[in-house]
Amino acid sequence: MINSYNRQDTVFITVGHEIYNFIADTWSYGDPDSGYPKITIIDSKGTTKVNAVTMDKDVAGKFQYFYEIAADAETGSWRGYIDVKNGGYPDREYFSFEVTT
Repeated sequence: MINSYNRQDTVFITVGHEIYNFIADTWSYGDPDSGYPKITIIDSKGTTKVNAVTMDKDVAGKFQYFYEIAADAETGSWRGYIDVKNGGYPDREYFSFEVTT
């Protein structure tokens, strides 16, 4: 299910970054490489509204970003992605949401 927002709403986007410990064979939340994760948001017309901005850290391995939709924003399906690097290895997570009037 895709989340739907009105113009002037604030979109709250979160991501959790887990790191695998080979020795213990476990996953746990941990911080990625410095300067990550980075978020990009693209409106329904293909215009980049947020370009590779570093997300705010909440707690170890958990990050958040608040995006306020403009009063005159394009309606329709918006998309974006979050880039993470861990030990130099890149990963990308995609998301989308709808903007209505």
